[in-house]
Amino acid sequence: MLRTTSSSIIRSFARAGRPAAACPTALNIPSSAVVVSRGMTILSKESADEFKKQNYTTRMAKTRRPVSPHVTIYSFPVCAISSIATRVTGCALSFGCAGLGIVEIFGGSGAALSLMQVIGESGALVAAGAKFSVAFPVVYHYLGGLRHLVWDAKPDLLTNVDVEKASYGLIGASVLVSTVATVL
Repeated sequence: MLRTTSSSIIRSFARAGRPAAACPTALNIPSSAVVVSRGMTILSKESADEFKKQNYTTRMAKTRRPVSPHVTIYSFPVCAISSIATRVTGCALSFGCAGLGIVEIFGGSGAALSLMQVIGESGALVAAGAKFSVAFPVVYHYLGGLRHLVWDAKPDLLTNVDVEKASYGLIGASVLVSTVATVL
C-alpha cells in the first residue's frame, strides 16, 4: 500500500515531466493501492494558547466519552496476569526472606525457629494457611522461571495460543503442588 498525499503525487509526476493526467488516479489504479492522507494541521497561536489553558479532564469532558481503555471495562489477558503474578511472588519471597532474616538478627539465634513453632502450634487452620502462603510463591515463581527457560530454549512455543495454555497450566500446577505441599 502506498501512503502519500495527492498533491505530492501530482508534484512527483510534474517533476518527471509527465502530465497530471498520468497520475495514479487518472490511470485507474484502484483506490486501495493509494492512501491519501491529510497534512499536519497548523493551529493558530490563539487556539494553541487556549488548548494549553485547558487541562486533560476538561478536554475529555467536552468529548463526553470515557478515557479508553477504561478500568471498569478492560480485562487483562491471562498471560499478563501470570507475568505480573510471577513478579509479585518474586517480591513476596524477597520480603519474606528479608523479614525472616531481620527476625533472626534482632531476635537472636533461634528466634525464627521459635516464630515458626508458634505458628505451627496455633492450630491446623493457621498452620495450613501459613504453609500455603510460603509454598505457593515458591512453587509459582519456580515454575514461572522454568516456563521462561523453556521459552528461551524454544522460541517457537511463543504463540498466543501456547502462551495462554502455559499460563493456565502454570496457575493450575502451582495451586495443585502448593496444596499437596501444604497437606504434607
